[in-house]
Amino acid sequence: MKHLVILGAGTAGTMMANHLKKHLKRPEWRISIIDERTEHHYQPGYLFLPFDIYDPEDIVKTIEEFIPKNVNLIQAKIDKIVPAENKVIMTNGTVAIYDVLIIATGARTAPEEIEGMKGEEWQKSVFDFLYL
Repeated sequence: MKHLVILGAGTAGTMMANHLKKHLKRPEWRISIIDERTEHHYQPGYLFLPFDIYDPEDIVKTIEEFIPKNVNLIQAKIDKIVPAENKVIMTNGTVAIYDVLIIATGARTAPEEIEGMKGEEWQKSVFDFLYL
């Protein structure tokens, strides 16, 4: 049996699971999604909260609600990927061996990784630019 592992149960990860489960034949393939979160936040919905189009309970749902049927959800924090051994190791010691890996963990800003982006000079220059 081959194993497709998707890191991240957000929009991209769940979309890939939904799409690929239609094309990967069972029982030849098994699909697992790994994510440490228990809640899914529908980000675009936050734009509609102030206008009473959505309520908070419309935007925040459990991760399980988005996982397709016959897809295994592993709720654990990822420690590292070992590509040479085709495995993902979680912080709790659990190991997931994969044949195909999709990384859909989303994006985060990291201004501290770019020289000058986190300092007061950058903040001041942005403030000055916005109020020219």
